[in-house]
Amino acid sequence: MQIPEVIPLMILPNATLFPDALLPLHIFEPRYRRMLSDVLDSHRMFGVALRQSVAGKESPMPIFGVGMVRVCIDGKDDTLNLLLMGMARVECLGAEKYRPYRLERVRVMESSGEDSPEIESLRDRLMDLIEKRLELGTEGLSPGAIPSALFNQKQALSDKGMADTMSEVCADMMKLIDNASGWPTTPLLRFCGTLSNGRSCCHPLMCQHD
Repeated sequence: MQIPEVIPLMILPNATLFPDALLPLHIFEPRYRRMLSDVLDSHRMFGVALRQSVAGKESPMPIFGVGMVRVCIDGKDDTLNLLLMGMARVECLGAEKYRPYRLERVRVMESSGEDSPEIESLRDRLMDLIEKRLELGTEGLSPGAIPSALFNQKQALSDKGMADTMSEVCADMMKLIDNASGWPTTPLLRFCGTLSNGRSCCHPLMCQHD
């Protein structure tokens, strides 16, 4: 399915959408309710971008995912609950307009469907660090305890978009592990398993926009 050149965009502080991933969202802001009404009447697609840490600005990361609404259910108090399926990664080319919601010009990032040796090495290294961290437990540990070499390896990747994506995966995984004491072990292992076989998913920290 063709991705539109201009796409509605939702910018969130704690969510990343990957191709083939399923992302549940709870919609309550008026601008996003308006956006959803419009996309359901057209191509059913919009983007979900991780918010950059820019003071006073709602700026998206340069690479984000575009998804298609698969399920949408009316909730209480004019809220909506939906399930978004990731379709593709895209690059920001600039905002077309900002109101009533943001429309972003995008370029679809093509993928060969094959992982380079550098990406496989990075994924294996990430899995090793996750397993070691889980063996040690989380009490008294901080993200700084994990070797910074993991993040330095991304510089060797030829695909800048994939490097950015892997950096986001690493950052999200750090948050998940740091909170592991409050989560069952099974979701952690399931998330690790999806990384090891090359497929992506959303983890519990990404599941709701409130």
